[in-house]
Amino acid sequence: MFDRIKDSIQKFSSGSVADEEAVRELVKDIQRDLIQADVDVDLVSDISDRIETEALDEEVPDGVTRKEHVLKIVYDTLEEMLGEAADIEEEPGDILLCGLFGAGKTTTAGKLADFYRKRGFKVGVIAADTDRPAAFEQLQQVAEDAGAAFYGRKEAEDPAKVVSEGTEELDVDITIVDSAGRNSLDESLREELSAIEEVFRPEQKYLVMPADIGQSAKEQAEMFDEAIGINGVIVTKMDSSAKGGGALVACADSEASVKFVGTGEKMGDLEVYDPVDFVSDMIGQPDLESLLDKIQELDTDPEELLEGEFTLHDFRSQMEQVTDAGIMDEMMSQLPFSQDQLPSNMADMTEGKIQRYSILMDSMTDEEMKDPSIISGERKTRIAEGSGTSKSEVGELLNHYRQAKNMMDKFDKGSMQRGNMKQMMSKLGL
Repeated sequence: MFDRIKDSIQKFSSGSVADEEAVRELVKDIQRDLIQADVDVDLVSDISDRIETEALDEEVPDGVTRKEHVLKIVYDTLEEMLGEAADIEEEPGDILLCGLFGAGKTTTAGKLADFYRKRGFKVGVIAADTDRPAAFEQLQQVAEDAGAAFYGRKEAEDPAKVVSEGTEELDVDITIVDSAGRNSLDESLREELSAIEEVFRPEQKYLVMPADIGQSAKEQAEMFDEAIGINGVIVTKMDSSAKGGGALVACADSEASVKFVGTGEKMGDLEVYDPVDFVSDMIGQPDLESLLDKIQELDTDPEELLEGEFTLHDFRSQMEQVTDAGIMDEMMSQLPFSQDQLPSNMADMTEGKIQRYSILMDSMTDEEMKDPSIISGERKTRIAEGSGTSKSEVGELLNHYRQAKNMMDKFDKGSMQRGNMKQMMSKLGL
């Protein structure tokens, strides 16, 4: 979905004019892209009408070009279409995973266990799928891979009883129950989930569903919400489905908030949902080759960044050097928005913000700087108090660090050579 829309937006951005004809062509391209991504046709019509009306009828603000104005309208509309950023509780309590066959509940149970274990919680998983062959063994292996405690009974027939026993047996902070699926939400599955809920009383009830169901996600979310009152949705297999955008939009349209998205097979391939991350990928990219020229002039050899784990020490060093070299300003100037029109998560990375982050890192221990995944709620509070800032600012810093680390993970040494620029840009999704 987003690759196609990015192409359409970049075609508009590179055009010589942003007149009525160009705007209508952009709207037509985005309309086609959304329909191909399995977004509901009526919703696509509403979105395209809004973009066209606002882009052609609204007065262009002072200090902004018409092209920038149109792109900002597109950005805001797409972000709104994808719903709200997930609000993840630092101490979520117990979690029940539900969904149909093939949704990826068992793998997701492991990914959630890994996610919260890295944040300082003791996590346990319970095998409440007593129907599917080998479900017990699969969850047991997943729990081991995630470093989580496990409870299940191989020959059990009553999932509610297994859950009741498991909650007594496990000595953990967070318990995750992996329930059974069916081909549809039939009466037997409703009764089974109700029985589990009655003995488990989870704080969070997440519906797990694959991205490839597209706009059908809306109906499924509404059905499970009616059955057990879900708190949110986890969309899996986002890495392999062209319909992933349709599923995300459908959830937003049904007011079922997406909490996490699964982006791969590994334990760490689970991301907190933020529509800004998706839409930011569409607004254009800076000239990486010219920026690489500047990076190569810095004191740090870029290949050194690829040796070992990318820590907060590395992040701090690179932020300071990038600021000193003026690379941040150049990167901002090459995007299709003026800086005051950028989304907040990008505009926040100013020189002042980087200095603020440096003060925050002064309040961290060497252990935290080397392994930021251990910074949980209590540590965030201590860091905020020590630096005279807030927990939300600590969260912002860690979010920007993770974004930088994810980018570094896409590089290899060969890609850092000038001759392999095309390969490097491909790894960045350009």
